[in-house]
Amino acid sequence: MNEAMLNTLIPIIAILATFGFPVALVFVWKWFKLKEKELQVDSEVRRTSGQALESRVQRLESIILALDSDLRAKLNASPPARTDLFEAPATQEGSQPALPDPNKIR
Repeated sequence: MNEAMLNTLIPIIAILATFGFPVALVFVWKWFKLKEKELQVDSEVRRTSGQALESRVQRLESIILALDSDLRAKLNASPPARTDLFEAPATQEGSQPALPDPNKIR
């Protein structure tokens, strides 16, 4: 680029910036207003859908508990504890297999 070309481009860029800057400001202003409205609509939809889902779940739970009285009894009664499952099996000390050496490379 030589000096003559720069001298012709400076007024063109100045005119574009002068008239383009307000247009860009209006565009950005409208864009963010639109995005704000979209967020408000989205938050309202989420709020109402969450409340509707919660009410449906509560209705289903009440219907299930009303239809099955045995289920209510099962929920209140706990199963008997099986303590024999928590004990280690009875084995002889000599019959237990030796654990492999963790430092040994295969």
